[in-house]
Amino acid sequence: MIIGLTGTNAAGKTTIVDYLVSKSFASFSLSDIIREELTKRGIVISRENLIKVGNELREKFGSSVLADRIKSKINSKKVVIDSIRNPAEVESLRQLSNFFLLAIDAPVEMRFERAKKRGRLENVSALEEFIEMENREKSQVYTQQNISACMDLADFKIMNSGNQEELLKRIDQILEQIKKRVRPSWEEYFMKMAFLVSERSTCLRHHVGAIIVKNRHVLTTGYNGAASHTKDCLELGCLRDQLKIPSGERHEICRAVHAEQNAIIQAGLHGVATEGGTLYCTHSPCIICAKMIVNAGIKKVITCSDYPDNYNLVIDLFQEAGVEFEQIEAPEMTIKILP
Repeated sequence: MIIGLTGTNAAGKTTIVDYLVSKSFASFSLSDIIREELTKRGIVISRENLIKVGNELREKFGSSVLADRIKSKINSKKVVIDSIRNPAEVESLRQLSNFFLLAIDAPVEMRFERAKKRGRLENVSALEEFIEMENREKSQVYTQQNISACMDLADFKIMNSGNQEELLKRIDQILEQIKKRVRPSWEEYFMKMAFLVSERSTCLRHHVGAIIVKNRHVLTTGYNGAASHTKDCLELGCLRDQLKIPSGERHEICRAVHAEQNAIIQAGLHGVATEGGTLYCTHSPCIICAKMIVNAGIKKVITCSDYPDNYNLVIDLFQEAGVEFEQIEAPEMTIKILP
C-alpha cells in the first residue's frame, strides 16, 4: 500500500504522515530530493528555494523527476509519500502497484493561523500575502508546481476543518477502504498459493509448499510428504526426531519427498514443460532440490524462509547455472475479500 499526499499549505499533511509512520509506514517526501540538491549547491533550505530549485529540476530532467527518483528509494510494502505538487509526479507514482493519492485541504483562514503558529510563514505576515504565495504554486506551466491540479487527481479528499481526532478518524476510514482495493503483487499472489499448498504437508517438522509458474500460469504444485501409496509421518512418527538427526542432514533417512521435488515430478508425470519457469517455495531449497531445479530448466526461484541446509552451496550452484534467486517477505495469510 503506497499512499501519496498532496494538498495546500498547513492543511495537515505532516500530522497524517506522523500518524501513518506510527502505523509502520515508511515515510518519503519529494521535497527531500530538492533538499538534497540545495545541500549539494550550498543553498539555504527555504520554501522559496524549494519551489525555485524544484521547478529547475523539472525543467531540466522532466516534470516527473522527483517522483522518478523517490521510487528508487522505496523498499517497503507500506509507504507514505508527501509533497506531491505536479500532475506528472502523480502519473509517475501511479505506475507503482497499489498507489492511492490523498488530497488534504482546509479553510485558508484556518491554514494561515496554523502556519503562523508553527512559524512556517517565511516573511509572510498577512492573510493576503499567504494567499498570494499559494497562488504562485498553481502554475499552468507543466514543469512547475500545480497543487490544485494534483488535488483534482486524488482518489480520496479530506477537508480538515475540525480537530486532530476527527482527522485521524477519517484517515482510519480511508485506510479501511484502501485495504479492500489493494491487490497482491504477482509475487505475493503465487507465494500465498505456495503457503496454501504447504497445508497438505505430512511432515512433522516443516510444512513446505512449492508451485511452478510460467507466464503467470501455474503449471504444477507440490508439498513435502511421503511417497505415494506409502505410510507418512503422521501415522508412523518422525524417524529423524527419534534418531535426533538435525534438520538439513541425512536426507535419505526422511520418508518425505521435498515440495520442490514433488512439483517437478508432477510436471514430468503429466508432460508439462518447466523450462523457463519460476518456482515459488515457502522455504529455500536444499542442495538436492537445487540440482533438480537446475536440470528442470527453471530459471528463477522465489522463497521467503530459510531451510537448514548449506545455503551458500545452493546459491553458488544457482549462480553458476544462471538461475536467479530471490527472497521476499512472507505474504499476509488472510483472505481479505469474503463472499
